[in-house]
Amino acid sequence: MVTEKKSKLELEKALVHCRAHLEEAIRHMDSEVAIIIDDSGKLCGILTDGDIRRAFLAGASMKTPVSEIMTKNPIALREELSRNEIFSLMMKKQIRHLPVLDSEGRPIGLELLRFQYDESTIEGAVLMAGGKGTRLRPLTYEKPKPLLRVGDDTILDNVLKGLKSSGICDVAISINYLGEQIKDHVKDGSSRDLNVSYLEEKEALGTAGALSLLSPRPSSSFLVMNADLLTEIDYKAFSRFHKKEQNDFSVCVRKIKSPIPYGVVNLKDDKLQIESIVEKPEYEYLVNAGIYMIEPHIIDLIPPNTFFDMVSLIKKAMNAGSKVGAFPIYEYWRDIGQHNEMQTAAMEMRQKFSPQKN
Repeated sequence: MVTEKKSKLELEKALVHCRAHLEEAIRHMDSEVAIIIDDSGKLCGILTDGDIRRAFLAGASMKTPVSEIMTKNPIALREELSRNEIFSLMMKKQIRHLPVLDSEGRPIGLELLRFQYDESTIEGAVLMAGGKGTRLRPLTYEKPKPLLRVGDDTILDNVLKGLKSSGICDVAISINYLGEQIKDHVKDGSSRDLNVSYLEEKEALGTAGALSLLSPRPSSSFLVMNADLLTEIDYKAFSRFHKKEQNDFSVCVRKIKSPIPYGVVNLKDDKLQIESIVEKPEYEYLVNAGIYMIEPHIIDLIPPNTFFDMVSLIKKAMNAGSKVGAFPIYEYWRDIGQHNEMQTAAMEMRQKFSPQKN
């Protein structure tokens, strides 16, 4: 491990006022941490990417004030220390972010503890693109779902761009239904500065079964995701989480709200007496977002040449004693499963990339 001193410009980008909302703080997370200051510019807390994700799990929203979830009175440095002394202090206190303050308590620097290797590096990704997309028929009668257009690009093009921007260049795509169209569209990936190979399913193998076709097997943790997702997830943050937690299997989860279009009746015990009625309540659930980080040994749990879905693999891993963790995502995410989601995604893409009016 080594320490890294952030520049003055990088420090200024990380500064967030204590009355700001999470939405603003997230825009300042380039250094994995936001430095929270008060009206006089003095340090009053720090906020990490992990803090934000845990807060969303606990019920926070984009409008939650940062002051409610920040780490208050964090360890900070007020004196000149050598690089070795800073490293020793951060290791002793088990901290990865160390604000440096002036005599008045105002941030003038930020030290980060880094691994000498890039802990966020992901060896490669596997995209599951073999499904028939039956819920999107008739659009998918003659075209595989990943090649449907949303905005100016296909769904698959958007996925590949997201991987490339995170430094993930080795990609395997599992194909079955109309798979030749996907191969013709992406080819070997060289025109995109990617190295693309294909896992060709002779029979449909489900959302996990195609992993048994990987040859050679990955030597370290690798990303797996459905190829029909639009997302702006921070893959590097996902990788850091997976490695920090020492998980065997990490699952991205998303909080969704599900309205019930009826009045819900609650009964008293087992008697037919009404205790309460709630008119059209809205419940929150954590759902599987279809994005995973997996250690190579998990592949041993997959039966070869057999239809096997990801939920079954997760359950089998848990039953085998593997450590399976949840990574909450707050970034943009859209599962393209039905016609209304296609329409919503197209509208969202137009809003994201249309010129801003003055």
